[in-house]
Amino acid sequence: MEWLIVALLFAVTAVGLFILTGSLVPSLFIGVLVGVVAVGVVAML
Repeated sequence: MEWLIVALLFAVTAVGLFILTGSLVPSLFIGVLVGVVAVGVVAML
């Protein structure tokens, strides 16, 4: 279940930033960062 939450956060962040900025690589990079933070939060729960 927690992997679904992480995947959704990553996808929403990456797609949202891609739409806003039009640049793929920074969007993916920030999406990965958000994913890592989400994994850390889920691990603490």
